[in-house]
Amino acid sequence: MLVEVLFKYKKTNFLLIALVGIFIFTLIFYSNNFNFAFSSEQEIDQINFEINDKRQEIEQIEAKINEYKTQIAVKQKEASTLKSQVEILSKQLETTLLEINKLEIQVNQIELEIIANEKEIIELKNQQTVVKDQIAELIREINKEGDKTYLEIVLLYDNLSEFFNHLNYLTDVEKGLQTDLEHLQLLTDKLDLEQKNLLTRKNSLVGIKRKLEEEKGRLEAQEFAKETLLTQTKNSEREFQRLVAQEKAIQQQINNEIVKLEQELRAKIAASEQLGDISKYGMIWPVPSRYITADFHDPDYPFRHIFEHPAIDIRAAQGTPVRAAASGYVARAKNAGLGYSYIMLIHADGISTVYGHLSRLDVKEDTYVIQGQVIGLSGGMPGTQGAGRLTTGPHLHFEVRLNGMPVNPKAYLP
Repeated sequence: MLVEVLFKYKKTNFLLIALVGIFIFTLIFYSNNFNFAFSSEQEIDQINFEINDKRQEIEQIEAKINEYKTQIAVKQKEASTLKSQVEILSKQLETTLLEINKLEIQVNQIELEIIANEKEIIELKNQQTVVKDQIAELIREINKEGDKTYLEIVLLYDNLSEFFNHLNYLTDVEKGLQTDLEHLQLLTDKLDLEQKNLLTRKNSLVGIKRKLEEEKGRLEAQEFAKETLLTQTKNSEREFQRLVAQEKAIQQQINNEIVKLEQELRAKIAASEQLGDISKYGMIWPVPSRYITADFHDPDYPFRHIFEHPAIDIRAAQGTPVRAAASGYVARAKNAGLGYSYIMLIHADGISTVYGHLSRLDVKEDTYVIQGQVIGLSGGMPGTQGAGRLTTGPHLHFEVRLNGMPVNPKAYLP
């Protein structure tokens, strides 16, 4: 061992030999790890270069997204024409595709940062091992020196001063290396924490990406609505304006019908204990999906220039069972053929619910339904039973009204 070699040459300056010995020990250890460290540093530099490339890509995409959003805002302020309506839908779809692309690049960027972080941690732990081994060797030497008898000290050293100088030197070196070790540990802890933060960011980005994929589905539905609109109007501006006027009249008629029915029937059944108590039992989602393709008063609703969207649209395949969100009284079950078919239920506390674009009605007016009971089948596919003329594809149109006025259904759903 190093200390035994040093003891053989007691007449040589021991402090110098100890210093050389420690240097040789460190050099040997680092030489075994030099290639790894150099290679790791090159890899980290390459990864950081790729990360910067990703950042530049993101900046370019964001600039394009902002450009599209500006164009959409301009079109939304224009008069409602067939051309402007189609352009808005097209730009919204292109914007979402860019958003998805941006999120994919951001996820990739975070993954690269995590890889670089892991390599830095490995390198620091490797350095930490070097320091630990050095300290261990020094401690062994110090212990050996401390265990020597007076006779051994006399034989090995020319004088006591030389022995104590050596002992103090090793103690000072140990303290310095211990400080280095603590510093390296702090760096390692910092990098471990950074890695956890990066993983959190990655999970967050994956979640956002999932939402944007759903948004893509939503805008694809709007693209579907665009194609339906072009089919309905035969790409004619005059036909578009006629359709708009017709649909506005139909929507106003339906709204008036709902408000009038609610006023009449709520007074009739005010004393009934059968009405679903929303405050006590709450609501359930009327279809299995909870994916909303159009929000309440959604500014991006494709037919917003025709009428405000007083509901949420919930994605549901054609023919999905629709269940009563709460127990209540069937105030209306309107079968409009190829027009807009819907069911209206009245509940307690001034609440009513409306289920639109139904392809089949399974309940009759003036009957009572319980929460979760199937009341019909969803629709919305253009040209099918109950869909109506302006539809964005298969879904359930779900309204909640308070004293006859539409309110956001998401405030009542779990």
